[in-house]
Amino acid sequence: MPHTPKIGLRELQKKGVLNEDRFFMLLAEHCNYVSPETLRDFYMGLVRHITKELRKNGVVRLPHLGDFALVKQKDKLGWAGKYQRMLEGKYMLKFYALQVWRQYFIGLSEKPGLEGFLDPREKVLNKKL
Repeated sequence: MPHTPKIGLRELQKKGVLNEDRFFMLLAEHCNYVSPETLRDFYMGLVRHITKELRKNGVVRLPHLGDFALVKQKDKLGWAGKYQRMLEGKYMLKFYALQVWRQYFIGLSEKPGLEGFLDPREKVLNKKL
C-alpha cells in the first residue's frame, strides 16, 4: 500500500484551499487581473510542456523553483505469491527544490514566535494543546 502523507487534504478541500477556480482567481490577481480563462490556458500549456520534456529528457528545470526528474527506484526483493523474487524498480516523479528556496523556508522556520510556523495546521494543533 503506498504511503499517503498526512496533510489533511479533505480538510483543506472543505476550506476551499485546493479549489481549482480559487487557484486561478488568485493567480489572476497576481498577474494584474488577467482573465482566469487565459491563465488556465497558459497554465495547462505549461503542464503539457513539462510532460513533454519529462518524456523526452527525463528532467525539467523550472526557473526560481527547482527541477522535476524521473528517477528510477532500485530493484528490490519482494513477494510474488509464496515466492520471493526481484521486483523491477519503477520510475518515480521527484521534485528537487532550489537550495535558495529551501534555505528561505528553513530560515522562516527558525524564527521565534508565530512567524516561525510555516504550516497553518500546526497553529491549530498548538491552540488545542
